[in-house]
Amino acid sequence: MPCLFTSGRKPNVPFQWHPEEDPPEIESHSKAKLNVLRSYLRAYFERLNVNPNREEFKLDLVDGFAGGGTFLSDGETISGSPLLMLEETENARKRINQGRIRPLIFNCKYYFVDINRAHTDHLRKVLKERGYPLGDAEVLIRNGRFEDEVEGIIKEIRRRQQRAGRSIFLLDQTGFSQVELGLVRRIMQELPRAEVILTFAADALINHLAETMPLIQAVSPLELTEPQIRHLIELRGQDGGRALTQRTLRLHIRTITDARFDTPFFIRPMQSRRALWFVHLSRHPTARDVMIQCHWNIQNTFEHYGPGDFGMLGWDTLRSGTLPLFHFAELEAKQMKDQLLESMPNELFSLVSEGPATVDAMRREFANRTAARFSDLDDTVVRLFRSKEFDLLDHDGKLRSRSLKHLKSTDQIDLPRKPLIPGLLSRRQL
Repeated sequence: MPCLFTSGRKPNVPFQWHPEEDPPEIESHSKAKLNVLRSYLRAYFERLNVNPNREEFKLDLVDGFAGGGTFLSDGETISGSPLLMLEETENARKRINQGRIRPLIFNCKYYFVDINRAHTDHLRKVLKERGYPLGDAEVLIRNGRFEDEVEGIIKEIRRRQQRAGRSIFLLDQTGFSQVELGLVRRIMQELPRAEVILTFAADALINHLAETMPLIQAVSPLELTEPQIRHLIELRGQDGGRALTQRTLRLHIRTITDARFDTPFFIRPMQSRRALWFVHLSRHPTARDVMIQCHWNIQNTFEHYGPGDFGMLGWDTLRSGTLPLFHFAELEAKQMKDQLLESMPNELFSLVSEGPATVDAMRREFANRTAARFSDLDDTVVRLFRSKEFDLLDHDGKLRSRSLKHLKSTDQIDLPRKPLIPGLLSRRQL
């Protein structure tokens, strides 16, 4: 799995490993991302293995920029993402199999790629010292460019998992153009259950936008056309231009990669103060919900500017202080629920004005626009149902009980069949 943190002590200077030397000292922002990665893997294993009758769980884990596997933190050696991924798989195997009559078989394969030979040599040394089996059967280490290795990795994943292709790719690039978005798109299209976590130097790109041939060539991996670059430059020059530019780039990344869901957060390294985007891309809403829950579990690590409901901007936006800072803490959770209760009716009306929509469709529609978990969205719908602003129907079209506590994904949200004020028609009848 990837070491998510190759940003180094200076902007765009990667960490360095050598088998005969101590690992590099980790920085605070990198340590925070490792905590989120560990939290996500734990939640991922738990969410996908709730069925006690499941006999085997297959997963392929890929690190396109693996590094050397360990860091120093205040004089102690800590795990980088390759070790972290191996550790969390073993922890999940022990945890999930507690109390099971028939143990769940974890059939996982790991792909560690790094262009620097000294890094992969250090990684091999670390894995060997900890007793992990090396070899293509379980742990595959490649010295080379991720772009050159990804085709073979995709083929191997498809060989092992002909239908789902369940996999997690963590790609930590030091700039904004080392990972071709076309490669991410290929991963998404060829592996239906793949997820990609991408670190992206957002501020560096926005600050250097220019209609020059060197810049146009530099951003070619992002598939930005000259008219798009020109449009981004125009946006940057407007009031609130950084927010508009970031929003446009976010939509571009999701569109080009063919990812239906993204969970975008920013983190600002102390060394450079330039925001890095930490983007989780997937084609399934459950994956998005697992990641957003991790950000709530680890408070004050990532931030948004804007409110938590549908006004969430998604990136480090206006820095003038006119927008509230969202920290995923208890206060923000309460404020977000109040904001959802006020803004949800209009959003739901637009969604169901032509006919009922399932709870699953509602979650998919709103997922990319808010910091809310699906449980937060569901709770708001239930409150609106109890106040008779909307109806909730079961899959057969029958009205559900007003005392319900939990929604099913197949439940249908509809405009109230009876008018709120006697003698008035429902909004759909007007």
